[in-house]
Order: sequence, then C-alpha cells, then structure tokens
Amino acid sequence: MEFPAFFYCRNIKRYQGSGIPVMRRMCVEVIKSIVLNIGLLVILAQILARVKLVKKYIVREKHKTKEYIILIAIFGIISVISTYTGYGVNGAIANTRVIGVMAGGFIGGPIVGIGAAIIGSIHRYIIDINGFTAFACAISTLAEGIISAVTAKYVKKNKYKSSDLFAITFFAELLQMIIILIFAKPYQEAVTLVRVIAVPMVFFNSMGMVLFVSVFNHIFKEMEYEVGSKVNLIFEITKKCLPLLQSGIYNKENCSKISDVILEYSKDLAVIFTDKENIICVKGKTLNCIGLNRFLPGLANEVLTKKKVCIAEQVPEEDVLYKSLEKMVAIGAPLMKYGQPFGCLIIFANKFKISYHSEVQFAEGLSKLFSVQFELSEMEKQQALLQKAEFKALQTQINPHFIFNSLNTISAFCREKPDKARELLIALATYFRNSIQTKDGFVSIYDEMDYVMAYLQLEKARFDERLNIIIDMPEDIDCKMPCLILQPIVENAIKHGAMKKKQGEVKITIKEADKAIKISVMDNGLGIPQNVVHGLKYNTIDNGRIGLINVQKRLCYIYGENNGLDIDTSTNGTIVSITIPKDISNKLEPKNLPAYKNVV
Repeated sequence: MEFPAFFYCRNIKRYQGSGIPVMRRMCVEVIKSIVLNIGLLVILAQILARVKLVKKYIVREKHKTKEYIILIAIFGIISVISTYTGYGVNGAIANTRVIGVMAGGFIGGPIVGIGAAIIGSIHRYIIDINGFTAFACAISTLAEGIISAVTAKYVKKNKYKSSDLFAITFFAELLQMIIILIFAKPYQEAVTLVRVIAVPMVFFNSMGMVLFVSVFNHIFKEMEYEVGSKVNLIFEITKKCLPLLQSGIYNKENCSKISDVILEYSKDLAVIFTDKENIICVKGKTLNCIGLNRFLPGLANEVLTKKKVCIAEQVPEEDVLYKSLEKMVAIGAPLMKYGQPFGCLIIFANKFKISYHSEVQFAEGLSKLFSVQFELSEMEKQQALLQKAEFKALQTQINPHFIFNSLNTISAFCREKPDKARELLIALATYFRNSIQTKDGFVSIYDEMDYVMAYLQLEKARFDERLNIIIDMPEDIDCKMPCLILQPIVENAIKHGAMKKKQGEVKITIKEADKAIKISVMDNGLGIPQNVVHGLKYNTIDNGRIGLINVQKRLCYIYGENNGLDIDTSTNGTIVSITIPKDISNKLEPKNLPAYKNVV
C-alpha cells in the first residue's frame, strides 16, 4: 500500500523501477529529504532549548511524574513529526524518527526514551496498518527506545561525546535495517528498500543525532560552569571564615558573621543556621518574618535525621518556612562532628531558576568544609586538654621523686645538726610554696633557679665537701620556662654523674642567644651509657631515670619532638643542654636574687 501524499513531503513513485541509475537517484532524493528534516529538527531543538520549562526539566537528576509526562510528550511529538516529514519510498518511509526517540532517552533518561519510543512506534503502525514495513518499523522504533534507555547513563556520564552519540545511533539504525529484512514481506521488496534507505538513514541520522543533542548539551555545559563557579566560591568563603571556624564556637554571633560572608560572596537570597533544637541565626531580607529560637523547620529536621542534603520547595502551612518558600527554594545541608550532626545550614535560592544543582553542590560543599574545620577545632581542643592532663601527670611524678630525696637528706641532719635540718626544711618549704603558686606551669628563669638553689642547698648539705657547685648566669635574662624542668637535670648530674667520683663537680651555665636561652648542666662523672641516651631520645628507656624521662617528655610536648634534651657524654663527664625559646610577649622584671655566678 502506498502512503497518501500528506504523510510525507514528496514520494518516490516517479522513480519506480529496478535499474541502478534509478536507485541512485532515489538515494539522492532520500539524502536530501533526511538532511532537510535534520535541519528542521535542529531548529526545533534550538527553540526548545530556549524554553525555560524545558530547560528546567532536562537538567534535573530526578523527575516528578508530571515532568516525565511532559518530556515524553515532547520527544514523542518530535518522533511523530519526523514520521510525517519523512520521504516515501515504495510504500515505506525514509525518516528521522530515531532522533526524537533516542534523544529523549539520552537527554531525559530511560523512562523518557522508552515513552517516546512507544508513542513513535504506535503512531507509525496505526497510520499504515497494512503497509509492508509498518510492523517492522514499529518494532525497530521500540528497539531504538530501549537502546537509548540502556545507554543513557553511559552517554550522560561521558558528557554526550559526539563519537558515542554517532556510534550508538549508527548501531540502532543498522538494527532497524536488519529488522526490516526480517519482518517486511515480500522479502525482495524489503531488500530493495534497504538498499535505497540504508546509507542515508544510518549515516545521516547518526550525524543528525550529534547535531540535535549538541543543541541541548550547551545547557549542561552552562550548568557545569555554574557549579564550577560555586566550587570556587566555597573555597573563598571558607578562607574568609577560617578564623571563625577555627575558634570552634558555634553560636549566634559567629554564625551571623559567617552568614554575612556567604551572602556577600554567593549573592544567595538568605541563609539560616540551626542547632539540633532551634534556629540560631537568620540572615536575608526575605526572611524577616522568621525569628530566632523558633522551632526547627521541617527541612532542618529532615536534614538532621537523614544526615544528607535535602531540598524543600513546598512545606505545610504551619512550617516556619511556609511564606518564605512562595518565591524561594530552600536547600539544607548537615553540619557534622565525628559522624553526628550538630546543626544545619540552609541556603535559599530563587524558586524560578532553571536548576538548583549548583545550589545543592554549593550548600553541600560549604557544609562539608565547615564541618571539617569545626571538627579539627574540636580535635585541637581535645588534644590540648590531653597534653595538659599529661603535663600535669608528669609534673606530679616529679614532685614525689624530689620529696623523697629531700626528706632523706633532711632526716640525716635531724639528730646531729637540728639547726641545719631546720634551715633545709625552710628551703624545702620555700620550694613547694613557689611550686604551688605556679598556675600555668611556666615560671621565670629566676623562679626556676630558686627551685634549683633550694635543691642544691639540700644536696650540698648532704655531700658537703665532696660536691662542688658552679653557676654561671647573667643577671638580666627575660624568659619564661616550664617549672621543675631544670631541677631533675641537676639532680641527675649529681646522682648519676658527679657523685660517682670522690670529688664531684656540677656546673650550670645559662647563655642568652637571639631568640632563645640555652641552659647547660655539666658534671665530671663517668658519662651516661649510650643505650640510656638512645632510650631517652626514642622513649624506650625504663623508669630508672624518671627525672630525665619526664623532662624529655615535657620539653617535647611543649616545644615539639625535636626540642628535647641535648646530651653530650663521654667517660670524662656529661653535658645536658636544653634550649628555651624566649617569650617576647611576657617581659619579666629581674628579681633581687643572689648573683648566681661562680657559686662554689
């Protein structure tokens, strides 16, 4: 059966015959028709790509039922138009229907592709029920819709590469030719038809698909550009807000300042910060009706429950965002610490935008970076508390150690020299009074020398003439240092160094450098074994030298791993040095102390 003239632009009746020249002329006419139809479809695509509603539906990741129906109708109508504008060839139609069907799948997704294919295939069949290619063309159209549905995700992931579009359409059109040869009867007419339409439809429709989809592809490129711009904004905003985020304080004042920065850089309409129970910050002229300390909006509850980004376009009338969402859309993102939400960031955008994708990426990126900074701040605080606790623990280990040795020395004088014992007890009391008054664990170098002198007074009394003490110290040093850091070094020099000989000597030298104070304690003992030195450096020593262990750990905690004890030892003696950075923000007045210089 031959089609009525209105089914196609022109028919090929005048070329009926089987000669090769005739078939060539037929091919030329088919090519002209298909190229013309492709041009019409590209123009139609240009028009559709400028329709805001179409653009809005195309760029969405997930569609509502209404949107699916509209997109299926659009691409289904395109396939129907392609059938009507096709070129009649001996009872068949050379057409561009594949473009409408498969483009629907590539652009709108699998459901749209199959939906458009169903419309196109049913229409093709019912307009020519008795035609010898009607059934074959209906089947092939449906097959092309399925192919587009299967490959849609791949094509979109590869950003609609021309080679992918061409190859998939090429394969689909080849499949159509095979289906025509299988189902169209009589077979000889099917062969003749395929010889005429195969090259024009397979090749030119593949090219047409590339051109048609490229018109819509620029919409996706615009969206990607917008997302890229938002990513840059995320880093700019985070950089600007870094001091506020590093404080770790999540309150109205800090959130208000952060909101001002977000609105300044992003040009969004409004920003809300919430905790887990209330709204704590509202910024934006469009949200004047929302007060602070209000119950959480439904969006915030959803975000905190699901722990992911959520979007609200419409809410119940009793929701605090009801009036605000008449002209805006709200995107909520969770603020997390240790995997648990502690608040919610809500950003408002224009409801009539083509896509919210960039806003979603923006809100999610901001919330993640903010969460990381808040969590790092919390971890730093916890680390500081831990170090302070360990510092106190180390300090309390030193105190009993010193008490034990001091009381042993004093007890030796109680019977033979009670006056001397009384003098030593006063020195010990002075030492502990100063230690108790140290609130932050740091003292001036003069106070630290008070501790050392109290200890030396006790040790000198114990060893008498066997121990010689020399102190070389300038009179005007401005420096703070950790308390009880020097006394254990001096104790080690006396106990494990100088007193290993009949006549022991310990020399304390304090020198001032540009930005630090170097304190050295030298003894004339037999030296420290290398395994002990190695153990102190790498924290593998046992508790036999608890004084030096604690000093090493405290120095590393305060000044870093590379600023512990510096030990130079040999069989002729040992020099233990420490370097204390000057605290230029705390200039100290020298005290009226004894001149700690060349004391013997």
